[in-house]
Amino acid sequence: MTRNTLVIAGAVPFDGVTQRPQHFARLLAQRGWDVLYVDSPVTWLAPLRHRELLPLLLPSDRVREVPIENSLGRLRVLSPVAVLPFGNRYRFINRVNQRLLAQQIVANVSGPCILMPLLPSSVDLIPFLRPLAVVYDCVDVHTGFGGLLDPDVVNRMEEDLVFSSRSVIATSDLLFERMTRLHSDVHLIPNAAETAHFQTTGSAAVHPLLHDIPEPRVGLVGGIGPWVDLNFVAELADAKPELQFVIVGPIETDVSALARRSNVHFLGRQPYAELPQFLAGFAATLVSFVNNDLTQGVNPIKVYEYLAADKQVVSTPNHELLKLSELIWIAHNGKEAADAVTRILNGERKVNQADQQRFSEAHSWSAQVERVERALRGVVPSAQPQNATNVV
Repeated sequence: MTRNTLVIAGAVPFDGVTQRPQHFARLLAQRGWDVLYVDSPVTWLAPLRHRELLPLLLPSDRVREVPIENSLGRLRVLSPVAVLPFGNRYRFINRVNQRLLAQQIVANVSGPCILMPLLPSSVDLIPFLRPLAVVYDCVDVHTGFGGLLDPDVVNRMEEDLVFSSRSVIATSDLLFERMTRLHSDVHLIPNAAETAHFQTTGSAAVHPLLHDIPEPRVGLVGGIGPWVDLNFVAELADAKPELQFVIVGPIETDVSALARRSNVHFLGRQPYAELPQFLAGFAATLVSFVNNDLTQGVNPIKVYEYLAADKQVVSTPNHELLKLSELIWIAHNGKEAADAVTRILNGERKVNQADQQRFSEAHSWSAQVERVERALRGVVPSAQPQNATNVV
């Protein structure tokens, strides 16, 4: 049987904040697939704003093996060399960049491959990579990130990518509806949590970094970028000065106004393995999004992780989160959030623990990866993973 390589063209570095594509890569490798995860290359201009990216211009460790416990397959990570800037503004630049990226992928793939991209720019990989099939995993409204992009160019690349795909996966209702206008075979596969990992929160020791922060603590875990409603957090912190608000995650936007508050603490990015220890020290958890096209299409992973950790969640509303209103506390402003936190601290729950646990077990990454695997086999029936007969 031919061994096919699944090439996951990621939108985030494999060693960055653990998100959907890393979970898919690990679990598919565990189930027998030969997976090559491709980090999104930085541009030659990136170190001008973020000097820590300088080593990524010409990575010394270009391809590395990732050990997976009880794995039937294989997972490697490709760290490509830097590319030209403005690829999301000018299509001809993107074609040059993707050709360079394809050369590096081909050098590390011995046979046929299936391409699972997460970014519209990957459409220009296809002519050079010539995969057996493309399965686009649509996770965001990509024009919503702003920056050095031309929305028309990005939208056209995404449309071309969808047309070139044998199948499409979408993470939220709004993205699913958008994709079904462009393609006839679209699968709605929402985000999830590594349920067993976060269920250890109840028995985990509170993280040492929290020891000097008084209780009760309210936590927000995740990257802090322009999509986060910092005013919402500020209003809540001002309304509840007796509480401490702890933010765990990388900072990608200006937080100076929020950081001036004495009851707000930024701990930066922390290891994924240690997140249950932070959650163990939180009396409640937060999700805070601004209201725009990008965030309305988001299906936030952190909500599933909070729920798996048996935490009460206070969240701003978006299309996906309103569907979970029986499980989480929806707050439109800081005052409503303060009222919700007060009720949580008084012992109220949205649902009982058993129902919350049942929800979390039904929304695990393992369950979602089974659906992804069915989609992959549906487009390339010959793409069976190694030892497929042993895969449940």
